[in-house]
Amino acid sequence: MKPIRRWSVYAFAAASGCSAALIAGCGSTPKQPTPGPVVTRPTQAPSIDAVVKAQNQRVDGLSSLWARHTLRVSGKLANAKLDKEEAEGHFQLILPRKVAITVTKVGETYFYLGSNDELYWWLDLTEAKRGYFGRHALATTTTVDRFGIPVHPLDLIELMAITPIDEALLKKPGAVTTPKWSSDGQLLWYDVPARDATKRVLVDPKSLLPAFVELLDKNGKVIVRAELANYLDIPSRSKPSARPRIPTRITIDVPRSDLTILINLYDPETRTPKAVAFDFAYLAKTAYPVNALDDLDQPLDQPVERPVERPVEKPVERPVGEKSVP
Repeated sequence: MKPIRRWSVYAFAAASGCSAALIAGCGSTPKQPTPGPVVTRPTQAPSIDAVVKAQNQRVDGLSSLWARHTLRVSGKLANAKLDKEEAEGHFQLILPRKVAITVTKVGETYFYLGSNDELYWWLDLTEAKRGYFGRHALATTTTVDRFGIPVHPLDLIELMAITPIDEALLKKPGAVTTPKWSSDGQLLWYDVPARDATKRVLVDPKSLLPAFVELLDKNGKVIVRAELANYLDIPSRSKPSARPRIPTRITIDVPRSDLTILINLYDPETRTPKAVAFDFAYLAKTAYPVNALDDLDQPLDQPVERPVERPVEKPVERPVGEKSVP
């Protein structure tokens, strides 16, 4: 699968209000699209209040997610060999910070991408038998690039646009609270602050569903972007009256790595995953044992290996005898 190049059609005109104070040099702005059919856009854009209401209603009742997934990578990963190979596994979330994604082939788990309230990690269960972990508070693109898939698990949640918009974020510096038209008149975009970044969301003007999400650094350069498609309504277990609507096809583009990751979700449910799926010490020592752990928050010239026997966080209480992790 060749990296997707559709982003050019969403170039933002100078009139979009992209100021140097917000996004220096408009670094995320792609080139102008090639000539095409004339698009007649509505004369008036929806208000940010309408956008916020639609987003928050769409994800109402979504506090956790469990699904099967297929994953296909186009490009080279650090510490992993998955170029143009299709894998599968389980995709589990407990919002807002817990992620557990297994990557398996022929029933055998090769990699485990995860996070909990404090840590994020990548377990390489191939011949290397090595784990990489870091702390959310210290994460940078440099540290994330040193392990497996170069997308921080918390950024993955942002890219999926499955969390409500906190109206307090709209009052913070960097927020663009008046939706702007893309230069081709097909989508609207707005900005909100995110984890050490600015999140730019491009939505369909009629459905107000997010079509694309970009995370921009402080200079306005794209860190990672995602195309969202194949939305599906699913029943909520935590709120029976709600039916959250989630994207089941997520195409992630990491420009700095020339990398594209395609994730398809199947049979999604709002069931709550087991606590052990996010217990890093238990995973690395018992469920998916590795021989060594690399602390990503240490400088490259001063690598620190932690013996697996030493816990790096407080253990999660679980019933006696519970070992399996889906």
